[in-house]
Amino acid sequence: MLQKLDHILASLSGFTPEVWLVVAFVGIITWDLIAPEVHAESRGGFFHGLTFLAFAFLGVLLVQQWQIQPRGVLFGSMLRLDDRAIFFKLLVTLTALITILHSWVTGRRWSGEFFSVLIGTVFGLLVLSMATNLLMVYLSLEVVSISSYILTALRGDRKSSEGGMKYVLFGSVASALMLYGMSLLYGLTSTLDFTNPSFSRALLETDPLVSASAVLLAISGLLFKVSAVPFQVWNPDVYEAADTPVVSFFSVAPKAVAFLVLMRLFSVLPLNFQPVLAVLSLATITVGNFSALWQTEAKRLMAYSSIAQSGFVLVGLVAFSELGQQTATFYLGSYVFASMACFLLIDILSTSRSKNEVPIQSFSGVGRQQPLPAILLSIAFISLVGLPLTVGFSAKLLIFSSLWEAYQHTNASLFLILFVFGLLNTAVSLAFYVKIPYALFFKTAEPGQPLVSLRWPQVILGLVLVIPIIALFLRTDWLMNWIAGFVS
Repeated sequence: MLQKLDHILASLSGFTPEVWLVVAFVGIITWDLIAPEVHAESRGGFFHGLTFLAFAFLGVLLVQQWQIQPRGVLFGSMLRLDDRAIFFKLLVTLTALITILHSWVTGRRWSGEFFSVLIGTVFGLLVLSMATNLLMVYLSLEVVSISSYILTALRGDRKSSEGGMKYVLFGSVASALMLYGMSLLYGLTSTLDFTNPSFSRALLETDPLVSASAVLLAISGLLFKVSAVPFQVWNPDVYEAADTPVVSFFSVAPKAVAFLVLMRLFSVLPLNFQPVLAVLSLATITVGNFSALWQTEAKRLMAYSSIAQSGFVLVGLVAFSELGQQTATFYLGSYVFASMACFLLIDILSTSRSKNEVPIQSFSGVGRQQPLPAILLSIAFISLVGLPLTVGFSAKLLIFSSLWEAYQHTNASLFLILFVFGLLNTAVSLAFYVKIPYALFFKTAEPGQPLVSLRWPQVILGLVLVIPIIALFLRTDWLMNWIAGFVS
């Protein structure tokens, strides 16, 4: 008993960043309740600053954790603190900081509940990044999901409420399937710790069809988070309904951590899931790209784009190799800058007066009024396509290189099909990614279209997000060598 207590107390030192988030959550929600009523502008600015400082200090704690914290299991093998977990926690913290800055520079003034729910979402993602126990995976994913539902509907208008309800309904189905699959896995293996050798051994001794069915059900919640086919249908409606900074956060943070859990899980499974993942990957890329071709609304276009991008990350998992996981991690790291830059610049360059709908035609002629941010947005889109001089090119090159290496080792025709159609889909994506840049520079403004007036903080933030897109193309080794050091 004393040994268990000592282990729990020792585990708290590795849980310091998460404890800090709990303190920040309680502090902000308490201040929101007891603080005297002040002008909404001042109150919103105060919470922006306070939450930004909370996330900045979280980043300091994580850097310190990377440098000095011993690696190992926490709380009786419920969580595992390793370099990969800390990397993804840093990635989530970066996206949270960018979300706060995006919200601030665009003049949004939320109440304290928005910031407390955002902190709750980040807390769930940080715990999920360390989870190696099926119960902890489920609980932390539910924290993220419930917080995400609230963030989607928080604005309170009809559109956001409708989007939040759709998110809840689809998420509940995925959650139920996931819980059922996890219960099957526990029944088959008698353990919830999927890193335990007995977990893999028990699955190996079970009928392959039963084991595969249980695993596919168990990962349905994760596939829902990454918007993989057939769990992608919620994505466009939620992206259109939620506020743009929230959508920007959704496009990266939950997706990245869900992929981390998938990488952890598939690393220990004794079954061959490569054919299933290859089919899922190709279907996700194709559905995302071809659905985006017909979109006339910018946020829905970005929603289908994010579906396709998830398919490309799945390609790295298909390789089932150390290189495949390294390239998938690199892809996610580089995607942070391209995706969040797109959402920020779409938000500030659109002339649409609607909070939900951002028609592509609302960008007509804006490139002549605001050339610098329009060029920055074009660079971000070029990165999402995967063209040279941007990190998107490096990411796609590495992803397809890992797939080609897997094909050479196995001679599996399915890998070759995925390779060919993946490249063709990359070419297809150019047709819809060029829509907004074309409207910016080559279309004339609509009669009565308002002028776009930008503030320097907005342009500077866009520049800060786009610079890494070019820098990481020129020095891909900066990020890739770091990742190679802990993904093995």
